Amino acid sequence: MFNENNKGIGLYIFYSAIFHLLLIGLILYLSIKYRPQIQSIGSKVVISVVSRVPGHLASVKSIIYPPKPKLTEHAPSRPSPVKIKAVKPVSIPLVKTPSSMVYPKKTVQKHVAPRRYVQPHTYVPVLSSSVYANLQNRVSLNNAYGKLNQSLIKGNVHRFQGYVNKIISAIIPNFNISLNHYLNYKSIVAFQISKSGRIYAVRLVKSSGSGYYDSQSVAAVKLSSPLPPPPAGFMRFENRENDGEGVLMNFNPRQILKDR
Repeated sequence: MFNENNKGIGLYIFYSAIFHLLLIGLILYLSIKYRPQIQSIGSKVVISVVSRVPGHLASVKSIIYPPKPKLTEHAPSRPSPVKIKAVKPVSIPLVKTPSSMVYPKKTVQKHVAPRRYVQPHTYVPVLSSSVYANLQNRVSLNNAYGKLNQSLIKGNVHRFQGYVNKIISAIIPNFNISLNHYLNYKSIVAFQISKSGRIYAVRLVKSSGSGYYDSQSVAAVKLSSPLPPPPAGFMRFENRENDGEGVLMNFNPRQILKDR
């Protein structure tokens, strides 16, 4: 607003100045052209203008200038400060009912660490000395049983085969059973022989699966006592070969029938 007022005032002054200059120029032109006659009467000055135009002379008593407009400068108005109203906090009531709008759940992909391949260790059970010794005995006995597949009693062919044949000849007649009915049965009986030939510590070390067949095997060994006295070193050889079990008698019907 202040700039617009200044612009209007400037235009007004500009046009007023031009008007005054034109007016002064006109007056000077007329005064020179018509040669005015100035008469002094007391304190008044009368200016007579002689006109070349026929008629009465025009008298000019005074020159009336147009009133100058009063220029009022407006002081720049400062904008009044705007009052900011304090906004009261509005309490929004909580809605207890669930929203009708269902938003999809955000699925966050879990970071899965790559699995490391760990070679599984084979479990080796820790065995006590007694259990380990028993297993060793079982392994030795199984080896001994395997060697009895081709003979009824294991013996040294060069040193003790003759005495082994005497033991077999004494025990088989006491094995009172029908061999043809038990061809697929096998049992092994262990026993010790004293220096005088007495049989003791008789026990079944491998069952045939038939209680009757096993009992007849044990009875056949017991009924064969006493045997002829064993040769020197015979029982030491049998205990070493059979892991301390003594003499092992293999009651195999097929082998018995084959040796007859």
